[in-house]
Amino acid sequence: MASLALAACSKGIEVHQPDMQRYTLQHDGITREYFVFVPRRYDGQQELPAAIFMHGYGGTATGTEAEVAQGLNQYAEEYGYVMVYPQGTWFMSSADGGEPWEVTSWNHISDGFDSGPDGPICTPDRDQVPCPPECGSCGRCGWSSCNDDVGFLRALVAEIISSWNVDAQRLHITGFSNGAMMANRIACEASELFASVALVGGRLELGFECTPTKRLPLLQINGGADETVPADGRVNSGGWFFASTTSVTRHWNEGQSCGVELEHWSSPVIAGKNVQCTIACGATGEPAIDCLWPEGNHRWPGTADFRGSNGYCVTELQAASMPDQTICIAPEEDTDFWGSRLLFEFFSAHQGGK
Repeated sequence: MASLALAACSKGIEVHQPDMQRYTLQHDGITREYFVFVPRRYDGQQELPAAIFMHGYGGTATGTEAEVAQGLNQYAEEYGYVMVYPQGTWFMSSADGGEPWEVTSWNHISDGFDSGPDGPICTPDRDQVPCPPECGSCGRCGWSSCNDDVGFLRALVAEIISSWNVDAQRLHITGFSNGAMMANRIACEASELFASVALVGGRLELGFECTPTKRLPLLQINGGADETVPADGRVNSGGWFFASTTSVTRHWNEGQSCGVELEHWSSPVIAGKNVQCTIACGATGEPAIDCLWPEGNHRWPGTADFRGSNGYCVTELQAASMPDQTICIAPEEDTDFWGSRLLFEFFSAHQGGK
């Protein structure tokens, strides 16, 4: 991409080209990497909104943008958002003694549990999965990282605000699958940092539904045929129980004067699409919107099918740090995906204190 001559940022930070760049951050004794996309309109003078997007289990920061979301940066360019893609921690392993693979994940449930307030979170015959080494023992139901990802994301937010001219009141958090689960957790525990949260194809386990410490707009988008993280809370294909979207909504609005009565909701983005949405607290500035895509499985909403390795890959930018991953196929840039557009329309409608 051609270089772009831009003025120096008002915070004294170098202005970057409109492209994805790799950065690192030391946290809790671990070098963590993240990737930042800066749109062309960024001039270092006017504050832009920003969003943090987290990949799913087994995926990567660059691979999920390229193959799962199929080019989320093109929407960030259109809407004028600085996008931040952090990388979850990973290790090489194999659950069945076969070829080792890079197991990536987020600590969305705080060190793993076998049971929650509503009972077991997995079945006795659940699938075998590798246990992250930092966990020591994962018990029967543990499968995700035990590193301090809440602390890492707090540090990342501080880094973003200090290094780029972004509006701290217009910082959003989102993710897909395990990344959405991590967004669910951090939005509850550190809701003061964000203007809104969007959960795509993922929520916390049954019994771990939570209420944010600050009222926060919520968007959920899920596929009705998703057997990996079923929207209705039934046991998934691997033997785990995740909360239903309606239960997440009920806990999200707990204590709010508007209550949780659901009403039909729609948007021009999904006009003519087979997407069914409800809204709770619609008369407030902190609604909870729940969208179901009936024919969708565990893939990015609005896409025709899975692509390439479905995010189990890296782009050239991340290849040196994760050399055992394959190189992703290029993202699509000639198809409009309603899921991506709905995401940015939701962000833009909920701009925090601005």
